[in-house]
Amino acid sequence: MKDWLTLTDVADLLGIKPETLRSYRTHSAPGGRYERRPFPEPDDRVGNNLMWKTARRQELLDWATKRPGKGAGGGRPAHKPKPKVNPAA
Repeated sequence: MKDWLTLTDVADLLGIKPETLRSYRTHSAPGGRYERRPFPEPDDRVGNNLMWKTARRQELLDWATKRPGKGAGGGRPAHKPKPKVNPAA
């Protein structure tokens, strides 16, 4: 097993695209939607590559399962079609 996970490795682990993971990190900054529960910071950086220790796999998975997602906080109600009115009635 590798000692380090790249951003692409973490995205694969979470079942998302690397671009989505970059977005999670962007939204983890102060004022972002995940600022209360930011994505775990990388342990190292090699050039432009962010790196997380493999030992943190569970922490990364836990973040993903607990992040606000579709429907978190109630969200917008689902559309309910209006009943059809019978003009002959």
